[in-house]
Amino acid sequence: MQSKLCKKRAQRAKNKLLKNSAERATKIVLQQQDILLEIGAGNRKGANGWTTLDICANCDIYWDLRLPLPFPANSITKIYSSHVLEHFDYSELMKLLAECHRILKPHGIFSVCVPDASLYIKGYGSVEEFTPQNVYEPAFCINTRIDFVNYIAYMGGHHRYMFDRDNLLAILRKAGFKEVRARQFESAIDKAERDWESIYAEAEK
Repeated sequence: MQSKLCKKRAQRAKNKLLKNSAERATKIVLQQQDILLEIGAGNRKGANGWTTLDICANCDIYWDLRLPLPFPANSITKIYSSHVLEHFDYSELMKLLAECHRILKPHGIFSVCVPDASLYIKGYGSVEEFTPQNVYEPAFCINTRIDFVNYIAYMGGHHRYMFDRDNLLAILRKAGFKEVRARQFESAIDKAERDWESIYAEAEK
């Protein structure tokens, strides 16, 4: 009985946060001409003109990315996502990308960074030439070569989809984006410590 009550209270608190965040998103649209939105940003406020969105209390906008994004169509200038898309299974991923496409302005840009699963698969074949860096230690249990693949495929239950360069570009095109292209590391937005294992792409609405 107590656990059910706790769950109800937690859900009410979450619903209140979502409602407040939806109202905050509406204000941002009314007040700003060019909105730069980082989704899945982690537990931090935005800087340098960016608005952060994630299911974290310290974000600018507290939001569950499995829900429709709290912005009207054609309202966002640019969306950035770093090491986020791999945490969704295929159906959830396509819904999220559809939402990103919906809220971007015409010719708006979706800029993305994901881990390159092909590096870990190559590591399976040439283990002596592969040295992963900055790994998520709780999930990095290397007993045999296949665990390189297990790590990038599942990451202790956090990962749900694997990308290589061709797949990332194909997924963005399938989501309706045009002018889809690979890009290089950008020091202003991308994390240097993740560069070694990252694929970068940019797509226009």
